[in-house]
Amino acid sequence: MRNSFVGALRNAAREDERIMLLAGDLGFSVLEGFRADFPGRFFNMGISEANMVGAASGMALCGKKPYVYSIVPFATMRCYEQIRNDICYQNVDAKVVGIGGGLSYGNLGPTHHSREDIAIMRALPNMAIVCPGDPIETELMVKESVKWSGPLYIRLGKGHDPIVHAKKPDIAIGRALEVRKGNDAAIISTGNMLANAVAAAGMLESHGISTR
Repeated sequence: MRNSFVGALRNAAREDERIMLLAGDLGFSVLEGFRADFPGRFFNMGISEANMVGAASGMALCGKKPYVYSIVPFATMRCYEQIRNDICYQNVDAKVVGIGGGLSYGNLGPTHHSREDIAIMRALPNMAIVCPGDPIETELMVKESVKWSGPLYIRLGKGHDPIVHAKKPDIAIGRALEVRKGNDAAIISTGNMLANAVAAAGMLESHGISTR
């Protein structure tokens, strides 16, 4: 999903000069294209996430549209107070992008796991949350995020996330997507668990259970 995010943001930045990208000293081999295209609109803020969020708030107050990019725990929990005070209380047009939702970074241990982030971000005023389910949803959600005016948390998987949709769905912030129809049961999933949910629905179908 991260490659889809960066690719879609590069395309959006060509059309909207307000878009800025701030990273916390990561994203190597992923963010170089954006930096090459827009050297004056990319900032490696170092391992200083609280400062990165404060800078993004300042940019937004000056009319820019900043995207703050880091691994989920560092983009949300480490700088939670700054997101609350500088972005949400001010209700500025800044986006927080978290990579590695759930246990995507499982081999790096609990410091990199993301199990609480949706809950804590939901508690913030003015904050909206989107969790794309595959690279196609990610690309479309970047386009929607540019239109969205206000705080937004974009929760992504990592890399090599499977593509679920055969074609681009009609997507909008605040609205669920129906991937398949069914009459006996329904599975509701969030983010990068979508492929697992679709696989489970297929297994149930083989047992005669029509699953939405």
